[in-house]
Amino acid sequence: MRESILAIELSQRAGSIALRPRVDADLVEMAVPPSDDANDHLMAAIDELCRAHRVRPHELAGIAVSCGPGGFTGLRVACATAKAIADVTGCAVIAVPSALSAARAAFRAGEVPDTGCTVALACKEQDAWCTEVAFDDGAPSIVSVRLMGAGDEAGLRWPVVADKHLTPALARAAAAHGGAIAARWSAAACLEAGESLLARGERTDPLALGPIYPRPAEAVTLWEARHGGDSPAVGGR
Repeated sequence: MRESILAIELSQRAGSIALRPRVDADLVEMAVPPSDDANDHLMAAIDELCRAHRVRPHELAGIAVSCGPGGFTGLRVACATAKAIADVTGCAVIAVPSALSAARAAFRAGEVPDTGCTVALACKEQDAWCTEVAFDDGAPSIVSVRLMGAGDEAGLRWPVVADKHLTPALARAAAAHGGAIAARWSAAACLEAGESLLARGERTDPLALGPIYPRPAEAVTLWEARHGGDSPAVGGR
């Protein structure tokens, strides 16, 4: 019977995976060691976690993936791994924008109210990728998404949950509302956000799964600067 849910959170330097072995079971979380030249460690960690909780491949109902914005390599490894698992097991794929993972983590920690918040990610110079999030009994959902520049702070849903690169304009605006909340990410939060998406019937075609890039990835712009012309195909959206 398919009832296990797996989640991958590799959008940041510190990565983790989570598993709900059964519908009525508590979720379990495990850190994923940073990648090195020999191994990215993700599949080994998934295998270890599933074996420890006696979850076999055909029992996976879905795999939730924190798909960005975030680190270029981590996102692509997470998406590629989820595609491979879905292809082999036939489980559902749930693309979880990393803003929902961060919002759910903040809600779990009691840092944001049930009226919602805004998550600011991929901050660079004067703009930020801002996702307005609402909660329904703790389950986060996206209200709006935009790449927001300086002077566009009016109308945001406060408080703001943000990465450490928050723009000066947003930092000043957040200070007037009690200050920005430092974003945190966990596979447990990603799993819970993914479960709520799956319950609403929001699945992703594995072939369409890819990282969310609010602007061209730095790896792409560096390639083009060094080599000129078109960059190699990198996918994403």
